[in-house]
Amino acid sequence: MMKISISLILLLSGLWAVAEAQTLRYQGNELPMRDQARACYLSFIKLYDAAYFADDTGETRCVKLDYLREFDSDELREATEQVFVDRHGKQARTQFAEAFVQMVDAYQAVGPGDSYQYCTQRGNGGAMLRDGQVVASVDDSDFSERFMRIWVKGEQAGKPDWAFSRCPVRTF
Repeated sequence: MMKISISLILLLSGLWAVAEAQTLRYQGNELPMRDQARACYLSFIKLYDAAYFADDTGETRCVKLDYLREFDSDELREATEQVFVDRHGKQARTQFAEAFVQMVDAYQAVGPGDSYQYCTQRGNGGAMLRDGQVVASVDDSDFSERFMRIWVKGEQAGKPDWAFSRCPVRTF
């Protein structure tokens, strides 16, 4: 009987951890996970795991990146700038220079297990969080939506259209 009780407690605590990972709390909102993907470079160099969270209305959205390798802050800044310019052009980078610099200056080096998340609330700007703590925020909604498109090009039926190269799915 004791073994059954201990097994049940371990099983339930494991289920709680899985359920907890399926939601993300941001500014008092409990956001369900809508999708996840693994970003790869050249189809085999694993960069980070991404998870997309959104409320039912799509007004509040977050993308959470769990890093699988080390990157220094300069590498993160340069990659972010390159993708932003590729998506929106040099003119947009110039137009949103102040907000952009505020976001990328918040980057610190990451290693396996570190995470960043970026969240937007339509009409209220966006925020970058490092391991759950806000490190930068902007009020400009136009910039916030564009910054989100670094990872998520758009949404359809609550699912993200990922903007990065994903690792191939292997079935054995």
